[in-house]
Amino acid sequence: MVNATTRPLLAYLRTAVPMWVGTIFVVAGSVASVGSLGEWRDARRFERDAVTDRAEVVAKSLEGATRDGNSSTRYLVIYRFAGHEQTEEVPLEEWEALSEGDTVTVRYLTSDPTTARTRPPSPAWVPLLVAGVTALFALLGVAIARPWWRRAVVVLRVQRHGVAAEATVVEIAPSGTTFNRVPQWHLRYEFRDALGRAQRGLSNYLRPDQAAQWQVGDRGAIRYDRDRPVDSLWLGRG
Repeated sequence: MVNATTRPLLAYLRTAVPMWVGTIFVVAGSVASVGSLGEWRDARRFERDAVTDRAEVVAKSLEGATRDGNSSTRYLVIYRFAGHEQTEEVPLEEWEALSEGDTVTVRYLTSDPTTARTRPPSPAWVPLLVAGVTALFALLGVAIARPWWRRAVVVLRVQRHGVAAEATVVEIAPSGTTFNRVPQWHLRYEFRDALGRAQRGLSNYLRPDQAAQWQVGDRGAIRYDRDRPVDSLWLGRG
């Protein structure tokens, strides 16, 4: 249910586009970085513990490209080794050169024969590099979203526990930000805190039609943090 406590926060969240973009960067970068670190550990383990064996090619097949599946044709080789069968995708040249009954060299972990492969794996440093790049991607997201996260906390805290007051509009101006090709505006306002000190605040983003409802000198409702009056929230006409 939307009430007076949550309405300003929801209005803020609807316009906090950089916060959402940055958060997506953080989540995507973190997940990718953690996954790449796991691949790096697996690659290190494979390099350290894998054994070499000979396998016999028992069949070949291919999977054609499809609109909703494979983006390109997959060339598959099925081979048998140490009582296990494995299917592996190989390059076209290798697929064409192999025939049933041929033998190929495979490496695998004895604890997990499904790790068998005929080709050398990517160097262990590759997933480590990917982990570093995606971690930087996540840090970029933090840098983008952090000020907006902080503002969201302020909005929620002030709306719930702030002191009600009136403020006077002292400036109405474009913010320089556009959402969906709609320029956003800001109101600057002035008020006095409980000690009589003059304070200023800035509204969240307003659409042009919302900003047009106000003129310099108009008075509107606000809330502010009693202990930190610089943290205030424009409520307008309530």
